[in-house]
Amino acid sequence: MIICCTVENQAMADYRLPIYEKSPIKHKVIICEPILEKIDLSSYHIGTWIEQVVVGGESGAEARPCDFEWIMSLRNECAAQGVSFWFKQTGAKFVKEGKLYKIPRQLQHSQARKAKINL
Repeated sequence: MIICCTVENQAMADYRLPIYEKSPIKHKVIICEPILEKIDLSSYHIGTWIEQVVVGGESGAEARPCDFEWIMSLRNECAAQGVSFWFKQTGAKFVKEGKLYKIPRQLQHSQARKAKINL
């Protein structure tokens, strides 16, 4: 059985991940969705106990922005620690290189796939 833990910002990562790491779950996945700010997982040594990190932006009319730099930061952490990484969706408001893009719901998954950054 896989049980996931959602961490949408650094405060929730710092609160939830120590509890999650100690829990007797065989298959663990971290879900950073909707990602609301840059999240640093480096202090959690995820390569020793996490199978995958899933990241995505927020959808809907009131969605908060998702910055591609946050996505790449997590992807690079996963690559360095040998953890599978899945960029699931851009979200409705996607920031790349300082420019805000409004992505229609029906394109958010396909736009994420086009980045070709999954591990």
